[in-house]
Amino acid sequence: MTTLPPLVSICVPPALQAEAERLAAEEPPIHPAWKKLSQRGRHFVLRTSSIEDIEELADWAYSWLKEPAEPLDKARRQAFQNIIERAGRYVYLKPLGSCHYIATGWKQQTTKDSCHKQN
Repeated sequence: MTTLPPLVSICVPPALQAEAERLAAEEPPIHPAWKKLSQRGRHFVLRTSSIEDIEELADWAYSWLKEPAEPLDKARRQAFQNIIERAGRYVYLKPLGSCHYIATGWKQQTTKDSCHKQN
């Protein structure tokens, strides 16, 4: 019996909102993941069951950290690191070259699930 991939939510921190909104508004979209972002309070959230969408978000963040298009302040650098950490809760990420990530598979139990169990 095959199991379906989980539906996951990954938050884009407010420090990256302008960049995420710009990517979400591009036509044609650079990747379908950007059209799946929705506003929830002050955050953009990606809700998906596609490993490729999670890979796109992690790759975007990692490439910004490795080859920033503009200087990164401390808050934006931490925000990009948070996206990679959040994506890594759900999928295995491997570096591809010097500034990209590829998702190689789903993790069985997410770090988030194990950290938030009730005592």
